Amino acid sequence: MLRRSLLALSLIVLASPLLSQTAAPPDLSGTWVFNAAKSKLAKTVVLQSETLVIKCAGNSIHVAIAWDGKESTEMYVVDGKEHTDLNVQGGGQLYSKAQWKKSTLITETGGRVRGIDGGDFEIMHDKVQWTLSADGRTLTREFDDPKQTFVYDKQ
Repeated sequence: MLRRSLLALSLIVLASPLLSQTAAPPDLSGTWVFNAAKSKLAKTVVLQSETLVIKCAGNSIHVAIAWDGKESTEMYVVDGKEHTDLNVQGGGQLYSKAQWKKSTLITETGGRVRGIDGGDFEIMHDKVQWTLSADGRTLTREFDDPKQTFVYDKQ
């Protein structure tokens, strides 16, 4: 009986580090091309093409976006904290926040402006869930408002 108890205790002690380890988040790096046939866009959105080039390094994610002849970039520090990106005219700010929830990247971006009474007003807020398929060939971006899903194929 004592031998079984010691064996069980040994197994628990040896297995506990394995149980407490979390899987590394997926690497979203690569070139991703918009797949209109698989996507569900808001009725007001007209998108002919879009390409994302994502570079992940540590807890930083850089996204270069090219769509319909236009370009922009997004930068995220994946630490769950809000980061002010830019002060805009009139005392406003752009901000971003990013964190992993299991294997899904949750990003939030927004803007605030200062009112004449000195208070801050939210002028925009986007929350997006980024999910990589199990085979690593499909990236999905789900926007909360308006509710829409952009699907991309890896190149």
